[in-house]
Amino acid sequence: MAATASAGVPAIVSEKQEFYQLLKNLINPSCMVRRQAEEIYENIPGLCKTTFLLDAVRNRRAGYEVRQMAAALLRRLLSSGFEEVYPNLPADVQRDVKIELILAVKLETHAMTLSETATPMLKKHTNIIAQAVPHILAMMVDLQDDEDWVNADEMEEDDFDSNAVAAESALDRLACGLGGKVVLPMTKEHIMQMLQSPDWKYRHAGLMALSAIGEGCHQQMESILDETVNCVLLFLQDPHPRVRAAACTTLGQMATDFAPNFQKKFHETVIAALLRTMENQGNQRVQSHAASALIIFIEDCPKSLLVLYLDSMVKNLHSILVIKLQELIRNGTKLALEQLITTIASVADTIEEKFVPYYDIFMPSLNKRRSSGYRA
Repeated sequence: MAATASAGVPAIVSEKQEFYQLLKNLINPSCMVRRQAEEIYENIPGLCKTTFLLDAVRNRRAGYEVRQMAAALLRRLLSSGFEEVYPNLPADVQRDVKIELILAVKLETHAMTLSETATPMLKKHTNIIAQAVPHILAMMVDLQDDEDWVNADEMEEDDFDSNAVAAESALDRLACGLGGKVVLPMTKEHIMQMLQSPDWKYRHAGLMALSAIGEGCHQQMESILDETVNCVLLFLQDPHPRVRAAACTTLGQMATDFAPNFQKKFHETVIAALLRTMENQGNQRVQSHAASALIIFIEDCPKSLLVLYLDSMVKNLHSILVIKLQELIRNGTKLALEQLITTIASVADTIEEKFVPYYDIFMPSLNKRRSSGYRA
């Protein structure tokens, strides 16, 4: 391996396999084997190391320990000699380094990923972050048009395992790792442009990006929270159902990230808007997202505030429940119904004894469905 590496950039599979074996030897229990492997590794040129370490980090077929070692070595290589190594890399390798440092969350492993362990180095080289952010946001636009999404009664695997979800997770971890002072200025303008796009995929991605950065940019977003919430509320009226669903998701995430001040400040507008969205009988997926957001909002909402809306909330929830139960009988659909029942339970749990007068409104319908064999 040392001989071939010193001759130039390895370009054949056998050399790649030799490098993988070298990584294994670096974690071998034998001191002699490790020492020999370290000597060979130190003699490999920086470009070769970077190329093969990137490949190893991305290779899901490589063992857990091999990928962990590759991540640690790549972090060490860039942290200790970034100014010397990075400028001399080919453009395509530089691009891969940028993306891998941020999107290492694509690795489904419990090992520390590069985007987390490289935080100190990235804070010193924010230009990498600025260049990587558009790549992350572009991945969040990687959505498929699916006419069946509107009324699907189960969550699809792609809802949790896709480029868009991976990029959202990367942005979340990036914001938490580097903080709002670094990330918010780099993302805000991009997000606002996406929200103004005529393409629903960009509006969807812009909303989900807002949702992703909230926790890490908490302090910096507090001062613009009013305009941000008002902006998100507008998208509950978006012509595309998946954008409306993304707006619900964003409101739910903000209710978590900025609780309990979020509930105290926006209870009037958010509760009313989510209830109206839940009344949209033409799209049970949007209804389900709205119900989920309302559940999250209620969890941290002070009891004294929630009771202000109790009468109107109970009336709306019950009318929706009757329709959803009819749909269950007629079509067998239950996704929105399950979320609705959980919403009712959340209200009851929060207001406690004040829900007692409303108990008899809901129980006849629920007991009727229970006796027919349905379990929410």
